[in-house]
Amino acid sequence: MAGRHPSMPKKAWMEEEDKVNASPAQQPDELTEVQVLQAGWDQTEQEQQQQQDRDQKEEQKAIAVKLDERVVGRVVLSKHAPNILKSIYQWLVSNTEESAQHRLDKSLLELAEEHPHDVVVTLLRCSPSCDRAAATMWRLMTSSARTARKVMAELCCVLKDWPLHRTSTSDGDDTDVFVLAATKVLREILQPTIYPVEVEAHFPLLLLVLLFQISASAQQTPEEVETLCREWQQEESIPTSPSRFAVLTLKALLCRLGYDMLVLELEKKNAWETLVNAESHHWAVGQLARVMRRIARKERQRIVLRLEKWLSRNEPCWEVPAMAFLVEMLASDDLRVEPVRVLKLFPRYLRSQCMVMRQLVLRGLTTLSKRPYTARKMEFLLPQIVELLPEVEGDVAGNALVVLNRVLKELDVHMASPIALQLAERLPTFFDNESSYTQLLSIHFFRDVMNFVAGSGKEQLKRHVRQSVIPLFFHLHDENQQVAKAAEEALLNAANFLKRKQLANLLETQQKWRLSECLLEDDSWRTDGYLRQSLPYLQSPQQPLRLEAVRFIGEPEPRGPSVPEGRRAGGPAGRATGGGSRAAGKGWRAGFVTDCVCLGLIARQVEDWHEEELPIIYEAIQGMTDDISSSVSSLATQTLFIIRAAVSLPRTAPGVRGLSYRLWKAWKTKRSALSFLCCCCRA
Repeated sequence: MAGRHPSMPKKAWMEEEDKVNASPAQQPDELTEVQVLQAGWDQTEQEQQQQQDRDQKEEQKAIAVKLDERVVGRVVLSKHAPNILKSIYQWLVSNTEESAQHRLDKSLLELAEEHPHDVVVTLLRCSPSCDRAAATMWRLMTSSARTARKVMAELCCVLKDWPLHRTSTSDGDDTDVFVLAATKVLREILQPTIYPVEVEAHFPLLLLVLLFQISASAQQTPEEVETLCREWQQEESIPTSPSRFAVLTLKALLCRLGYDMLVLELEKKNAWETLVNAESHHWAVGQLARVMRRIARKERQRIVLRLEKWLSRNEPCWEVPAMAFLVEMLASDDLRVEPVRVLKLFPRYLRSQCMVMRQLVLRGLTTLSKRPYTARKMEFLLPQIVELLPEVEGDVAGNALVVLNRVLKELDVHMASPIALQLAERLPTFFDNESSYTQLLSIHFFRDVMNFVAGSGKEQLKRHVRQSVIPLFFHLHDENQQVAKAAEEALLNAANFLKRKQLANLLETQQKWRLSECLLEDDSWRTDGYLRQSLPYLQSPQQPLRLEAVRFIGEPEPRGPSVPEGRRAGGPAGRATGGGSRAAGKGWRAGFVTDCVCLGLIARQVEDWHEEELPIIYEAIQGMTDDISSSVSSLATQTLFIIRAAVSLPRTAPGVRGLSYRLWKAWKTKRSALSFLCCCCRA
């Protein structure tokens, strides 16, 4: 206490005393020399790091100042633009601070405005994945009205190519640019916070290039593009498929322009999923175009003009989707497009080897031909469409027939006559088409063709009309009532055109059961082609047509009513619904002589058949004995028997009497044979 200073408190003095008197074990450890040196080294390293940061910042500021001096307010040579752009990009990569991101905005904007091509292509090469620094530069260039229009135009030029954009910059660099890199940039600038107004000005072009990119990438994707997509997948969650990534970008474009409801409607129709399928891509493009018909007319006209421009060039990879979109756009009633300019695109594509392309062209012509003014302008396309008829089938052929019919109706008779003669020769081939739509159109069109021929062409037309009579006759029994009605009308027109009054009278009075007799008994008509035209109907999928074909070739059983007294044996025989009984007072021989004329082609041509024709006829009828229809098989069995019996008898008596005698012998033999067959069937 004696050594305590008066001003020191007692408690503090006692603590100090305890420290002095403490044992060595309780003394705090003294700092070693190594610890002192370590502390000094850490302080020196920290100061050095801070100094390096300060030096680096000063250096970056100096670089930025030099870049500004080279660009701002000066004329930059084009060959220097790519290097300056690379320096700006590297400067942004090394400066991650928020405050430094806009340090070179003015230089970048002036450089992009003066050299947009070099800036866009070089930046895509520097950063194909559109990293942070590149995204900052793209956002800046598209947010300014001065540069956005030029930058978007250059991006569209890159987007039009697939998979690589082959170009060179002013410094001589000709490295290819990934088109998918431009798509990723477009996806970046379509963000709601940075969406540029200039996108609306380039909307038709952006819409189409994305559609075409989906089409091309769905068909084939190079390995290097797939590698780029896999790298993106590791960085962020985006689809690895280029086509699906392009679909997402297209949906973002439509949404930014206010077409959200269209996007949802296509989603419900599963159109987006169909769009990435190469086989159904053109169908999905057409579905998208049908939905896009609801947008403003001004936008649709811009799209059509862009499609016309592209289709006038030779760009095979874009042809099918472009034509699919154009065909649907042409269906808009309020669209103001010069038809002649559009029609000039079609001749080249009608000669295309792609069936889908020809189908699309014919659909487009079908739409345009609805307007009489446009139909008259299609005259120069008629020869190509007629030449195309043998190569198309189904509904494609139906569209071709619709176009031809509408155009011929708008032309003068003398101008339409040459085309009508060609059609009269080719239309009967479509009477048996698998498509009922095409079948019905061809029969109706054939009826109208007779009115399109004038002058000396009518004599040539008669030959084609005669060849169409047998197919029309068979289709009177078609299961499709519309086809049967159309065949009846066409056959009536043919009878009037050929001046066959008896045939026309039978059709008008609905005596169809006598038509075959009328066709076979008219000596002014050659029957040598009837067999050739009848045999294919033995294989028809329709049972009524097969049954009528067997009857027409050779009917072994009489179907007519009693023959009036005094009628000659060679005259036409009537038919009855009963189909079997003979009138009282008629002898068996006289009745059979009358029926010999009703035995179809057997009675008409059995003496004229050559040896090479007999196996064909025999085999054709024999194949019908196993028909699924019992009526057809039974009739074929009887016909086969009478053919075999008739041709085996000696040909001594000439003319109808001799033929009648031989058929009478065959008929008597047939009656006993048929009785035996009936007993077997009953057993």
